[in-house]
Amino acid sequence: MRLRELTIKNFRKIEDLTVTFPKGLCVIVGENNTGKTAIVDALRLMLFSGRDYDALRLDEEDFRTGTDFAPIELSCTFCDQNDEDEVHFQECLVDIGGGKFEIRLNARVEFNKTTRNPKVKMWGGETEGGHVGSIYEHLAAVYLQPLRDPESGLRPSRHSQVSRLLDSLTDEDQYDEFVTIAKDANTKIRELDPVKSARDDLNTQMSSIAGDQLAQKTELIFADPTFHRIIAGLQPEIENLPFSLNGLGYNNLIFTSATLATLKRSPHFSFRSIVIEEPEAHLHPQLQVLLLQYFSKVAAVESGEVQVIASSHSPILASQAPIDSIVSLQEYEGKVSAISVCSIDMDAEMKKKLQRYLDSTRAELFFARRILMVEGISEALLLPVLVKIACGDLKQSAVTLINADGLNFNCFLPLFGETKIAVPIAILTDGDAPSVGGPLSATATQLKAQEGTIQNLRVECCARTFEHELARSSELLPLMLQAFKILRPVVGANLESNIQSLTSDDQKADAFLSEFLNSRASKGLFAQELATLLENESLQPTVVPDYIRKALQFLSVLNSPTNDESTGNSSRTNPSPAANQATEGCDIC
Repeated sequence: MRLRELTIKNFRKIEDLTVTFPKGLCVIVGENNTGKTAIVDALRLMLFSGRDYDALRLDEEDFRTGTDFAPIELSCTFCDQNDEDEVHFQECLVDIGGGKFEIRLNARVEFNKTTRNPKVKMWGGETEGGHVGSIYEHLAAVYLQPLRDPESGLRPSRHSQVSRLLDSLTDEDQYDEFVTIAKDANTKIRELDPVKSARDDLNTQMSSIAGDQLAQKTELIFADPTFHRIIAGLQPEIENLPFSLNGLGYNNLIFTSATLATLKRSPHFSFRSIVIEEPEAHLHPQLQVLLLQYFSKVAAVESGEVQVIASSHSPILASQAPIDSIVSLQEYEGKVSAISVCSIDMDAEMKKKLQRYLDSTRAELFFARRILMVEGISEALLLPVLVKIACGDLKQSAVTLINADGLNFNCFLPLFGETKIAVPIAILTDGDAPSVGGPLSATATQLKAQEGTIQNLRVECCARTFEHELARSSELLPLMLQAFKILRPVVGANLESNIQSLTSDDQKADAFLSEFLNSRASKGLFAQELATLLENESLQPTVVPDYIRKALQFLSVLNSPTNDESTGNSSRTNPSPAANQATEGCDIC
């Protein structure tokens, strides 16, 4: 059986949240302080027995601030169980119709203001009072904390992961094999002359201190010859060296591997899960990807082995994870929401495209507070400079700039919406009109129409192309010609001469765009040269094209102008903190 859903109410910063877990691997992603650890800790409270050292211990700080210690309420729903599982969890069954059942485990945590202690009550099923005492005998869950110390989990002890793995792999009738070998080793070690001498010295000293009547006879042995004592003394050796001399990243891999192997070898449990915070800790990118691929294999739906739930800050993991495994956690306007990609109604081919397009840069959309998505490399290189000219700052305003690299924006849009990723997203795109004032392309028109169904989306189009829109500015065009001449000296000089004979800004921009495209100059190199020139110029904010300024206003990078209805004058009201911070010290604003 598998965990399908977790609901959380009044736990830390979470008011009311439902997390839907995909089949197989689940990767919970999101920026810092959005509630990933709260979800993991809720799972620890629900999945681990109170006697388990991995179980969560609650205190008054865990109750949601401002609610006067409103009870914390948690619920886990399991599905895909077999008949035997239903027998084990009969007190937790919930009838979902059609002769089918789900398994539900509930918890309420109330705070006693007199003793200042929380009280946890758990029950199964729909009706409070269902018994849960023995269900933990059928749940196997392991928690790996962030920035974990793998050496402590690999160090010889009864509870080391190596010891647990061996215990799960060994039948009782094999115990004697271990004991026989240990006894034989002890016999041989006792016969060594140094051991005999040490034993005789100890017994002589004991007799001298306590006397012959009270002294106890001492023997020296290699190991206590019982099975569990023997396996507790085993530890990994890597490349003929003790694991303690191994690197932290590889020890993490060994520890995680031993943990997963133990779970896989425990089929007598109805539910097996590993909950991992920051699996990327101490691992370089290639090992992160390999570990993720292994997680996917272990948690494969068809194998039905171990449910792997990981929380991560890594865009690398977010980009390489199967798209349906992603659960994106967002906090917007004080509300935490979880969006499971597997539950988004999206065309299968579109989802495959999205999987291909997500690299580590574009995967940053899962960690963003505000998103500015652009068509290509030119916009990606020049936008930060243009924003500063407009007296804004993308970083200070917590805006993530994503380069779609000429790809279809539509494959990203199903992720966004009021009940999905609700952060503001602005798209800057080319209108591709035949001329300024002409009809926009069908692609641009359809993209703009998406604003009607995606409330947090703003699409801003220029008339023709990004380069054409910049070239319409009499202040920017000379700098663009200068950058073009660095790449194409002769062609650039001729273009500059030809443009001087033209009268209107639109004609000049048309001429520049035509020659720029015909020259096949690299857009990336051109943008780099132009960005350098722009950084060394003192330009007015008005040189930034209006469609870009509108997108920045929507994202609160710039203050939004509003019309004073009584005077008809344009004014700026309700500046956002981000915009205020970005414009502080801007002499020309």
